[in-house]
Amino acid sequence: MRNRIFISHATPDDYDFTKWLSLKLVGMGYEVWCDILKLDKGVDFWSSIEKEIRDNTCKFLIVSSTHSNQREGVLKELAVAAKVKKQLNDDTFIIPLAIDENLSYDDINIEIVRLNAIDFKNSWATGLQGLLDALEKQNVPKLSPDPAKSNLLYQQVFCMTRE
Repeated sequence: MRNRIFISHATPDDYDFTKWLSLKLVGMGYEVWCDILKLDKGVDFWSSIEKEIRDNTCKFLIVSSTHSNQREGVLKELAVAAKVKKQLNDDTFIIPLAIDENLSYDDINIEIVRLNAIDFKNSWATGLQGLLDALEKQNVPKLSPDPAKSNLLYQQVFCMTRE
């Protein structure tokens, strides 16, 4: 069942934003998949990522920055997402999130330049509200909001990375 939001981002450059967004979405009741949450050490990460996008993803969020725009892994994920978008006939499957003031319109990847990006550049909070509105409008499945789940995720994943 396609019930997960996949977040594609540049590693490690866009970690702070991706961590923040993941926690916010999880706390709002959404099922989120991104490498910093789900990838175990020693696994064939590309097959896991591709399977996740092809089989479980209902919306593909791409963090659009100068870093992600040039990363081979992000571009591979975007290519798979573009195929899934066509298979599902879902024009809103890929949602760009613009976070980088330094990324000019001319430099944005051709696959996402024509899509209406949600602007996080000036305010992450305002961008989040725009994203939540879009997810609601597109009937993305979610559970009841659970801030405790977000807090537990923070403790399990993000606090452990500092040790």
